[in-house]
Amino acid sequence: MAIPRQAARTHQLPDTRELVTRLRRVNLDTLPILHELLRTRSVTRTARAFGMTQPGVSRILRQLRATFEDQLLVAIGREAQLTHRAEALIDPLHRALAEIGLLLDSTDPFDPTTEAVHFIITTADYVSLLLAPILAEICTAEAPHVVLEFTEARLRTPDDLARIDFMLGPRAFGERLGKRVGSMPLWRDDIVCIAAQENRTIPARITGEQFQQARQVGMKAAPGVPPDIRLQLQPTSALETSLVCTTPNFLVIGAVVEQADCVALVPRKVAQELIRSRRLRIVELAYPHRRLMIDAYWSLAASGKRGHTWFRGLLGRAAKRLQ
Repeated sequence: MAIPRQAARTHQLPDTRELVTRLRRVNLDTLPILHELLRTRSVTRTARAFGMTQPGVSRILRQLRATFEDQLLVAIGREAQLTHRAEALIDPLHRALAEIGLLLDSTDPFDPTTEAVHFIITTADYVSLLLAPILAEICTAEAPHVVLEFTEARLRTPDDLARIDFMLGPRAFGERLGKRVGSMPLWRDDIVCIAAQENRTIPARITGEQFQQARQVGMKAAPGVPPDIRLQLQPTSALETSLVCTTPNFLVIGAVVEQADCVALVPRKVAQELIRSRRLRIVELAYPHRRLMIDAYWSLAASGKRGHTWFRGLLGRAAKRLQ
């Protein structure tokens, strides 16, 4: 029986060399964004769906217009309308994205004993101090080809998060990264004061007012960090009114407190690590805003990376050992 003409055309593959040439003009990462733009007809709603900024989506829309040589979205009054070209793209684009998803889905589960993968984790130095040894220990035994890279890069937008694998940090800050972000709780902490063992002017428990009267050493916020962000990163930062020394490193804080007539506010798990190697003591802080939740965050766009799901489980296992 003869194959209908239209069916034969549907299954015909284009010339390979021509396809390679055409694909070079297209950034495939922008196709899901195009799909959402065609669905919502809104730069604002698309930006919200992907956890991006409106200027970022507008920039991608300009790229797509150049790629398809068409306006795609046209403002008519207060509404945006699809062009005829855009209308024609909806169905084939939906099918193409579905097929790409099936193509990229691996039928074989990730095997940490044999596969090599590199994970980039952005976090504060004290979180690295707590987690890196545990993660490295587990990987040595179970995943010898996995490479862990801890950084302290500053993240401000979901686009920043998409450039790495995970961000570990306070829940209040992570929640500002948008809806297109995955998360999982790691551990609960609270803020305590540390003082030198020899510094007996500091009692075993102090109030916020007593802390403010002492000489203090604290974390130095990055340039341009608004006060509200700093308060989320360090909920007791409002008490740090007499800083005589600042440092970007929690470990340096411990050294300064040990040798100088200073006190500092740090997460309890940090304090517990510091007193193991320095002549310090933990001073309980009587202050209502001292709770801290540490979570893991990742871009949903990167969650399909090979081994990503496995590593999330590994993070959970490591965090349990800190509880």
